[in-house]
Amino acid sequence: MDDFVLICSVGGSPEPIRKSIDQQQPRFVVYVASPASRKTIRKDIEDGLTWQGIEDTHVITLSDYQDLLACVRDIRNGLTTGLQAMSLPEDSLLVADITGGTKVMSAALTLVMMEYRSRFAYVGGDIRSKNGLGVVESGHETFMKQDNPWEVMALREVRSLARTFNRGDFASAMNIALELSRHVTGKEKFYAGIADLVQAYALWDAFDHKGALGKLRQALGRLEPFAVNHEALFRALALFKDNLALLETIQQDGQCLRASKGPLPEGSGRAYLRDLLANAARRIAGGRHDDAVARLYCAIEKSAKIRLMAAHGIDNSRVPPERIPESLREPLLAMQDEDSIIRIGLQRSFQLLAALEDPFGATYLQHEEQLAKLLEARNSSLLAHGYNPVSEDTANKLFSLALCLLNATEAELPRFPSLDWKCLLL
Repeated sequence: MDDFVLICSVGGSPEPIRKSIDQQQPRFVVYVASPASRKTIRKDIEDGLTWQGIEDTHVITLSDYQDLLACVRDIRNGLTTGLQAMSLPEDSLLVADITGGTKVMSAALTLVMMEYRSRFAYVGGDIRSKNGLGVVESGHETFMKQDNPWEVMALREVRSLARTFNRGDFASAMNIALELSRHVTGKEKFYAGIADLVQAYALWDAFDHKGALGKLRQALGRLEPFAVNHEALFRALALFKDNLALLETIQQDGQCLRASKGPLPEGSGRAYLRDLLANAARRIAGGRHDDAVARLYCAIEKSAKIRLMAAHGIDNSRVPPERIPESLREPLLAMQDEDSIIRIGLQRSFQLLAALEDPFGATYLQHEEQLAKLLEARNSSLLAHGYNPVSEDTANKLFSLALCLLNATEAELPRFPSLDWKCLLL
């Protein structure tokens, strides 16, 4: 085992603590004691040790050894102070011997150890006082094997990981995965792969499709060896592989849009815009309606821009006057700037599409009044030009309208797979 700090709860019997120290031979020891038991450490414990390799010690004195919350607070604060005093890092391996002290002290120490890279130790024995019901008789102590508390807690943690991932809280899910990778013995590589998987979706959710693609490939490569004879994980990875192919399409589509300086191929922006709509849908599901509406506005605006370029070869940031139909000539020519450049936004772009007899423009005209009302709510929102919150109803209505204007269905939108907690246990 790596170098470690032994944490001992001190009670009325010094023999088990001496047994634990002599057996484990730590270089650093932290005692957790009541004011009364603190006085016994030097004479009853340390003077009787066979092991003479202790380099430094620290004593945590409990303010009330019968108060669980007080004990947790004192141990947590005392460990921070103790590790600093002994010039040891916070991520030092701690071995907590919970043999001595009151049950409250042992419970408090166990709770605090979950915050650290830790193991448990215990000194027991077959021969006890009070007809086998009391303490282990002196001279019959047996050092018990050490256990990693994270092995016990893994079920709770993976459930929490799955829950946070499925609700789109990727930061929390990643923190849990990283904690598991650092603490669960023998499964570090597996949970590191899960952390990569979560990070991939965090990047995807932030529109970093290139970064997400690389991270998702890395995650699948790490996790595939663990899927052998693990049906739940095998099924989950199949869904993530499907997402990988979809993400590749989205990334390529976005790359094409960014690189283009001329006419776009037919169908350009389809995958990219549907991903933008899916992102907005996740914001609605999470109650972030202002964010959702900002994304929906962006999707609608970009759809008109892309359609003009792909179907008609017109850049709405530099509209050629000769391409303007007669019905729009006067208002658009009036928009020329000092350099004689015509730049048009969402509304005029759709109106131009309609004047060009494009089906996207015809759809816009059918819903022009409804869109204007919804965009008015968007314009008065905090993330646009005003201070008003966006209602759930407004967000849902604009989402439905965006689907209509983009000629999309909810079924076409990319969906992030749900994590089944069963696939996260090896």
